Amino acid sequence: MNLHEINEGLKLIENPEIGIRLMAQDNREAGDQAFREVNRLFHNLLASAKTLIEHTRIFMDKYYTGTSIHQAYSQKIRDDYANDELCRFIQDLRNYMLHQGLPHSEMSLSAQRDGYIETTISLDVEKLKLWSRWSPKSKQYLLKSGKKIKVSTITGEYGNKINALNEWLHTHLHKYHEHELDELKSMRDEYISKYGEA
Repeated sequence: MNLHEINEGLKLIENPEIGIRLMAQDNREAGDQAFREVNRLFHNLLASAKTLIEHTRIFMDKYYTGTSIHQAYSQKIRDDYANDELCRFIQDLRNYMLHQGLPHSEMSLSAQRDGYIETTISLDVEKLKLWSRWSPKSKQYLLKSGKKIKVSTITGEYGNKINALNEWLHTHLHKYHEHELDELKSMRDEYISKYGEA
């Protein structure tokens, strides 16, 4: 839900018709309010990222320790997430936020010669680099990011990774419990044939 909410907020700001109005001098209050709201939603996303990781790990440890699904999940995390630059950056950015405050960001408008207009909210990479506690993977991510990182780029790419993991886990849990689910379906069908829909 945090991911959905911030992406919806960013869509509004990155719609040039709306973004230009929000950045107009006579709409300063509305623009400031939209900017604050996206920063609040970004804070919520960063805080919830670690919560989601921990809750999923605890769930898997509590119910599936010693099983093939737990081994597959642990391997998936090691292979695709533990050393991923963006995932590491999100976790470090959460720690940055706890110790330093919200990262420096700005709402900006840029126009190209071909008439293309972009309105967005970005993080200042040079200011982020001043923090001394970035992990090596986060440093690599920052080095590749240029001078600014669009918040929508971060949330879009991270959202894709988290959604892919959720889909993978759902598919594998369903397959792991296939026998029990078939049994449950048979019991339900039998109940319906005797008593009708519940």
